[in-house]
Amino acid sequence: MFVGLDLAFNGVNYGMLLQAYATQVVFDALGVDTEIIDYKRTDKKGVRLTPYLTFFFFDKFKNRVISHRRCSPNKEQLSDFQKKNIMLRKEVANEFRLCRLHDVVECNGYEKLCQIGKKYDAVVVGSDQLWLPEASFGVFRTLRFVPDNVRKISYATSLGVSQYPFWCKSSAKQFLDRFDYISVREEQGKKIVTSLIEKEVEVVVDPTYLLTCDEWKKLIPQEKNQYGNYVLCYFLGSDKKARDIAIDYARKNGFRLVSILSNECFLKDDEKFGEVLIGKTPEEFVNLIRNASCVFTDSFHGMAFSIINKKDFFIFYRKRDGAASRGSRIDNALKNWGLDKRLILNGDEQELTNNNHIDYSEVDVRIAEKREMSLNYIRRSIGGQ
Repeated sequence: MFVGLDLAFNGVNYGMLLQAYATQVVFDALGVDTEIIDYKRTDKKGVRLTPYLTFFFFDKFKNRVISHRRCSPNKEQLSDFQKKNIMLRKEVANEFRLCRLHDVVECNGYEKLCQIGKKYDAVVVGSDQLWLPEASFGVFRTLRFVPDNVRKISYATSLGVSQYPFWCKSSAKQFLDRFDYISVREEQGKKIVTSLIEKEVEVVVDPTYLLTCDEWKKLIPQEKNQYGNYVLCYFLGSDKKARDIAIDYARKNGFRLVSILSNECFLKDDEKFGEVLIGKTPEEFVNLIRNASCVFTDSFHGMAFSIINKKDFFIFYRKRDGAASRGSRIDNALKNWGLDKRLILNGDEQELTNNNHIDYSEVDVRIAEKREMSLNYIRRSIGGQ
């Protein structure tokens, strides 16, 4: 079996890199030969032209302006400390890709992409937020480049929204109808897909959960704790209140405060937020979670690796310029594992003062069941059964 992997892996985000790595590791373990397709678009060929593209471009422009205003400072506004972090994160991400991912094939342009799609027995797209509404007009994440006789599979692909806008539904239905096997990461994603097409859709776990805690330790060995008893913070958003809650928790419990500096959103005083670490590798990210007494985060994968490593944690919705993004993937995971109380909303700080530890006995059972169900989906989809 020869499978092409259509993954998000070219960024610097820890979760993106680790879920791509986990995906390839799992397929390797199942005895499947894989290539990761590194597609570089050189023209606009392959974009599905419809009258609704006007709405797409308007929404994209509007959202980009809002996002830029909220959390994308100009380079001149960044401190030297923040600039150094961005530079180092790019370096360690490149090193991770070179050392951890194998058989990455560069594909420049649409014609080359169509040629490469013919050589596989199947192509798998996932996970991450690869089916955002605008993706429905593209050729890569939709697997439109894959011939009819090559199996098309999605694994834990996220749609990233609670509902699809009207302007993308026709294009979305067109590409989804071509898939042989569809799985998504959230229940809301399943509802959207099943409202468009009449096919079975499964909800599976994020690829990082497909590996057990011990399997992750074989891949990324545990390192010695350098910081003693500490609270680890990893915030991608700009919510100062969340940071203040973490500071207060660490002070009341006598913990050291250690923070991984974000490369996405910045607060002016982030450099003063405890012991701030920059340029950390994905491996160091995992180990910092493993060795922490408690984790505070607004990151889905910050939460995921806390759960995998059986750590106490508290999760927040990500905020940018005061606006909260209600993460359906966070809600879905917390509900699945019975950990709803670890979500901190406005006025929920009382939950922290109780300082109750997580009993992972039931959580582990739930994860094991979902992991096996998800692995069975992969076996079934590549086996064609």
